[in-house]
Amino acid sequence: MNSNQSSSEQFGQHLKSVGGSESDVSGSAYVVTDKDTVESVVSGLRIKQQQQGGTASNPSILHASAQVLISRRDEHDPAGHAGTSMPGEYQLDIHLTADHSTRESIPEKDLEQAQIWAKGRIEAEGADFGAIYFPAGGGVEPGTGALECSYDRAVGWYR
Repeated sequence: MNSNQSSSEQFGQHLKSVGGSESDVSGSAYVVTDKDTVESVVSGLRIKQQQQGGTASNPSILHASAQVLISRRDEHDPAGHAGTSMPGEYQLDIHLTADHSTRESIPEKDLEQAQIWAKGRIEAEGADFGAIYFPAGGGVEPGTGALECSYDRAVGWYR
């Protein structure tokens, strides 16, 4: 990843890598709120697509589109949304299905070690997606807190 890129640009690259495009984001009728999480945006995008008579996009595209939308929201209001955190008590969200995620604490304090531990847990669950959050400023529910990085079995870890 290019450190000169914003997180929304990096997530946009990921969106393209899973077969999506900018139109999946800009063409969505979903309006992201301050309380939205990646998972709630995925759900909202799916519902909007179905309400407009279409079929829901591939879950990978929905998830990547939601990450772009959330990161754009956070970039427009950095004071209201936590950015990259310091080492601490990381949380792992494992996305078992498009509608079901679990959250568990990661025993590692270093992000690189947390990623190694989390990858093992994601793969042990047979899931394709996961995300590491730092809960400062967020809740304990999946999708809350400061997003540190995401895991896609096809791509690996990305920020």
